[in-house]
Amino acid sequence: MRLNLDLLERWLSGWSLARGLPLPRRAGGGLVVEVGLPEQWRRHVFVDAGAALQACAAQILQHRVFLKAAVDVETLRQALPPRWTIERPRYLMHRATPMARAAPLAAGYALQSALEHGAHIIRIVDADGQTAATGGVVLHQGTAIFDRIETAPAHRRKGLASALMHALDAVAGDADRLLVATAEGRALYLSLGWRQLAPYSTAVLAESQPGDD
Repeated sequence: MRLNLDLLERWLSGWSLARGLPLPRRAGGGLVVEVGLPEQWRRHVFVDAGAALQACAAQILQHRVFLKAAVDVETLRQALPPRWTIERPRYLMHRATPMARAAPLAAGYALQSALEHGAHIIRIVDADGQTAATGGVVLHQGTAIFDRIETAPAHRRKGLASALMHALDAVAGDADRLLVATAEGRALYLSLGWRQLAPYSTAVLAESQPGDD
């Protein structure tokens, strides 16, 4: 699969739909989502850290505006002035076909499903009904976007993350699959037959800057 702005738009559309946000729009050689949350006002997404991203960054003075690009953290660091904070690396990942049949869920756990905004949410709960693992998948224009996959620390190393991914994968059907992984999650997804398309790095003006009202 070729990494381009169309692919990033597919990913970002699913991310937005899962949160009830406006779909991304194209602007300045990249994509923009008006997030509008106190912790994140807006995000700009680019294929690389070239002239388009740098021109966008030069115009941003407001804090809590995020820049994202399919490059490694060092490339993004070198492309931006020091006032930008670079976050931990993530990875854009892809799978074209359904995963193999899952192993049974560990004893004492159960699956629950729900719809939230545009996402199919699956939770694994323990015997007390507490959430042990959760994740979502959005189906949009032939793509299944996996999002917010998480296992609670007390429930790790019990096969729950793998069981959760298989449950989400069943929802995806024959759609193309995309997700963005943390460094920790990447190893799991590789073991499940996903492949890494590109690094995916983030910069943010986390604190007030001169001229910020």
